[in-house]
Amino acid sequence: MKKLLMKYKNMKYRYKLTLLLVVASLVPMTVLALYSHSRMSSLVRENEMEDMYSILEQIRESIDGQMEIYVSLLNYLTYSPEILEVIENKDMDRYTAYEQYTEVVDPLLTVPKSYHDAILGIQLFAESIPVRHEYTLVPLDEMYGEWWSSKLDGSVMAQWIVDRDNRQIAAVREIYNEKKRDAVLCITLDYEKVFRPLANIIERNSGGIVVDKQKNVVYHGENLAASDISAQKSTEKMLDRLREEYAYVSTSGHETRWTYYFYKPPAVIESSVSKLLISEIPLIGLCVVIIIVLGMTFSKLFTRNIELLTRNMEQVNQGSREVTVYSDSQDEVGQLIRSFHHMMDEINRLIEEVYENKIALKEFELKALTAQINPHFLYNSLSIINWMAIKSRQKEISRVTLALSTFYRTALSKGADMVTVENCIRNIEAYLEIQLIMHDNDFKVEWKIDQEVQQELVPKLILQPVVENALEHGLDVKEEGEKILRLSFFADGSDVVIRVDDNGMGMEQEQAEKLITYQAKGYGLKNVNDRMCILYGEEYAIRILSQVGKGTRVEMRIPGKEKKDEKA
Repeated sequence: MKKLLMKYKNMKYRYKLTLLLVVASLVPMTVLALYSHSRMSSLVRENEMEDMYSILEQIRESIDGQMEIYVSLLNYLTYSPEILEVIENKDMDRYTAYEQYTEVVDPLLTVPKSYHDAILGIQLFAESIPVRHEYTLVPLDEMYGEWWSSKLDGSVMAQWIVDRDNRQIAAVREIYNEKKRDAVLCITLDYEKVFRPLANIIERNSGGIVVDKQKNVVYHGENLAASDISAQKSTEKMLDRLREEYAYVSTSGHETRWTYYFYKPPAVIESSVSKLLISEIPLIGLCVVIIIVLGMTFSKLFTRNIELLTRNMEQVNQGSREVTVYSDSQDEVGQLIRSFHHMMDEINRLIEEVYENKIALKEFELKALTAQINPHFLYNSLSIINWMAIKSRQKEISRVTLALSTFYRTALSKGADMVTVENCIRNIEAYLEIQLIMHDNDFKVEWKIDQEVQQELVPKLILQPVVENALEHGLDVKEEGEKILRLSFFADGSDVVIRVDDNGMGMEQEQAEKLITYQAKGYGLKNVNDRMCILYGEEYAIRILSQVGKGTRVEMRIPGKEKKDEKA
């Protein structure tokens, strides 16, 4: 073993690569060939079984078609006026009876035989018949001497009675007057002709069995070199042996309720699979030759610049984002090197665009939003409105104007991106002052403020969208009960926690979690969440908890001074 390993180690790289390519190709090819052969073998077996079933179904339809004809004939004769007259007229004199039998009933019972070669004879056994008239009309008492009489079950439907040992088949129908049996109509059939369609398909290495609804074998034929099915004494043992040792199909007749079995030894089915395998061997050999040739060809192509490419990839694996390796070769390895270089350039470009430019873009968009409003013009306008309201003694308008002035002064915060918690509270107080007036004071605001966090810095414009969402989707849709909005500002370890609770209608938790992914028309929860994630990381994303009928809680965490210093 060591010698083989040493020989492989000292082998030229081209031959080593050829060997690896051949082995690597042969393994999946072998798996694929085995899988393909397994699937094809299954398909061949399925096709063989489907062919057997199709043949058996045709035979069953052929025999059923014959039986339907005989049942229709039985039904026709049973309800024939001539037959009914013979059965019901028990006081007919012998001359009139003979004339009736000869001129009417005999032709009626003998003519069908000329049209159906499988019919051996038709007999009417009736209580009204005093003496036998040829073969067709027989006194009812003589029926008990027939081989099939003991198997009658008293049904008014057609009964199929088969004696497999003596090769006899009878289609019998009992005719009753109320509960008394007045007559029996019997059609005797040629056993061999009835089962001839099944016998014709039992060629070499196959067999067929027909079982009636009482689990009696009515027909069994086979052409097998060695079989012990016939030696079984009971039908159940015959069928058990059939299921254990043979490939078989079965179907049930509609008219007779017979079950048909057609079977072959498994070796006959497998012979088709063996032929398929033999036909696959040349193709497998051709594939092996192609793999070896391709392995040698590709090894020559790949060994020229593969080491150079490996070194370049190792540099990238070590964390370098700059690739300085180039190749002017036009072969596959040269193209791979150039593609790798282009790929790294694209990755670097995407990193810059997604992480650096996107953060800058967010900041620029925020500054542009702030710059759209001229603070001095806004404050002067609000002061004039306030003065006019006081002059007109409109206290409510004055309150709204002062609150609006405070809201924008604290929101704009002279262009600063970060504001103190105290400034944030003043901003939201002004906002709520306006909302209370707009809502006719139909909700209550509760504050919980930890004095220690008032001078902590938080991003501006993060609380107003949350409060607006609580009012619009929580309290405004609540129809009954007291409406309460709770705002909490407190420290949790080194983090500042801002929490907004409402006792509104609430929602399913799954729906609540989608709020931070939904892009609203304005500056909504998604924008606030995106800013938090960009500034502090995904662990500082907004958390929303909600229950239907109980309300919603939105919690924001901002790292305190110590954590910010650590991140810096």
